[in-house]
This record gives sequence, C-alpha cells and structure tokens, in this order.
Amino acid sequence: MRKKRRKISLLVLLFLYILLAPEKENYALKILPAWSSDLKIENNIDKNTLIPFRLKKEFGYISSSGNISYINEIFYNVTQNNNYFINYSTITDNLIINRNDGSFVTNLKTDGFPFFIDERLFVVSANSKRVSEWNIDGNNLFTFENESELTSCDANKNIFIIGTVDGSVTVIDKEKKAEKLLKPELSRINAVYGIAVSDNSDFIAMITGIDPQYMIIMKKKNNKYNRFYTYQFADNLRYSRYISFFNNDRYLCFESSKIFYCFDFFSKKLNKIDLSATITNIEYISSLNFFAVTTKMDDGKSDFIFIDPACQKLYSKTIFSDFNYIAGSGDRVLFGSDQTIFAVDFIKE
Repeated sequence: MRKKRRKISLLVLLFLYILLAPEKENYALKILPAWSSDLKIENNIDKNTLIPFRLKKEFGYISSSGNISYINEIFYNVTQNNNYFINYSTITDNLIINRNDGSFVTNLKTDGFPFFIDERLFVVSANSKRVSEWNIDGNNLFTFENESELTSCDANKNIFIIGTVDGSVTVIDKEKKAEKLLKPELSRINAVYGIAVSDNSDFIAMITGIDPQYMIIMKKKNNKYNRFYTYQFADNLRYSRYISFFNNDRYLCFESSKIFYCFDFFSKKLNKIDLSATITNIEYISSLNFFAVTTKMDDGKSDFIFIDPACQKLYSKTIFSDFNYIAGSGDRVLFGSDQTIFAVDFIKE
C-alpha cells in the first residue's frame, strides 16, 4: 500500500495554531492534532470503517486514519450513509445506489429526492406529498401519501415519523401501519419545522408552529403519545431546524439560529447557550460526551466550539475560515475546510 500523503501548508499551520491557542479551554481536555488529508484516493482501505464527508461540491469517504477511499463531484445533491450513497440530478427516472468505493449496487426505479436515515433509505416525491422506503436491493417496502406537504421526518429501526406543513405528525410502524398524532394547534400557523424520534420509540420531539413557535416532547404511554414537555421560543424561524436524540436517548439537542439547547431526560432540565453566531454543524462525540459545534458570523468568521450537555463551553476558537464539514469517530473529530480534512484526538486528563 502506498504511503499516505500528508499536506503541509499554511492551512495546516493555521489549524495547528487553532488547536494550540484556544480562546477558551477546559484544561481537563487535552487536544492532539492527528493528521491532515488533501483528498487524494488511496488503495487497500477497509471499506467497513469509512466515514462519509461532503465539502462544497465534492463528497466521498475517508477512514479514521485519513485515507480517502472515494471522492467525486456532486451532481445536484447527494445522500450518504457509512456504506452507500446516491449522487443524483434534479430530474431523473432512476436513482443509482453505489457502495462507498463507488461500485454499482442497483437502480431504484423511481423519481424524487432520496435520503438515508442511518441504514434506512427513503425517497420523497417532487411535490413533497409522497414518501417511500426502499431496500438496497431496489425493492419498494412501503409508500405513504399525504394531502399536505412533508416538511420533516426521522426514523429508528422500528418506526418512521413524518411532520407536515399543516402541523400533523404521522407515525408509521414496522408493520407499515400509519397513525396520525393529535395536532398541537397551539399557534397561528402549525407547520412542523423539525422532528425526531428516540431509539427506543418512547419519545417523539418536534419544533412546530409560528406565532408562537414551540419545541414539544411527547412520551409514549399505553401505546399512545402524550405531551411530556413544552418549550416556547422567543423567535419564529420559518425553515427546517436541527433536532435529535443522543446518548441512548438521555439528551435531546436542538437549535434556534444562534442558540444551542440540550434537554436532559434524567434531570428533566433544559440547558441552553447563546453562541452569538449562526449554527452550521452539530456533532455529538459519544465517547467523550460532548458536542462539537461550528458557527458562522456575519463578518465571515467561523467558530468551532466544544460544548458539554450542561451547555458549558469546553473549548472555542474564532478563525477566518469556513469549516463546512464536521464528523466524529471514537475520540477523534474530523473538520473539513476547502479541499482539506483535519483530524484531532481528545483525551480527558
């Protein structure tokens, strides 16, 4: 196997400066630069340990040691999980599934916009009123149609949930039975802007409504979901929002433009922190139990910040660069900027 190239440039030196000169750091957390990769394809890489990445107009797969398995230009958009991807155009009658090394798997004989949620693959129609699930062999597992446009969705191994522009939430179980939950109807406009389901299906969380806007958690009891917790936002944001469960469903993380929130189900406490810049990426580092967050300010500067579940900053740095990719692998965090991906290791002392 040929030796991995290591790019030594001003960008790398800048990255080292960032790590060694944080503006705020928890000194119990030691940060060690691991490698930088200039996105050159390597050979003889274990395809089972790859991490998907996307940098502006390119996407691909990289190992935790910095080796590139596959890289290509994005047509219109791309959806990826650890093992497969679909790189698709705006108008097509077929969607081609490829492995993470670029090899062909099968065609999906359908049009629309595909997306992976972990190992499950879905396709939403151009009018956003129909969604279908497919397996890797190209078989249609179910199709669901709705009178109102779909605005958000999430899934675990057992259920698939859909939020729509009219504010309704539909749960589709593993037998493909669809059940509509009661609309919150707390706002002048009841559209769903973000939705998440816990791994054990006990909780569903959503960001819903305009005038006012809420984050609502619903808990399953006696096979029915009832309201468990409600938070009212101070502002109204009319776009899709990030919301997700973490750490075996102990935490629910979500955002409101410049504010990062973390709800702790053990303490039933909602923690939050104002980051004073637009949040662009959120990644949970499970082995270290903190969140890696990137933000972008109006003057073009970017922050990358490490935040614990109590919403305390562990580390932060402002730079003149756009980190448009972030991912985690064990104790290692990967950052992407322009044509370079960096990795750092974290050690708690």
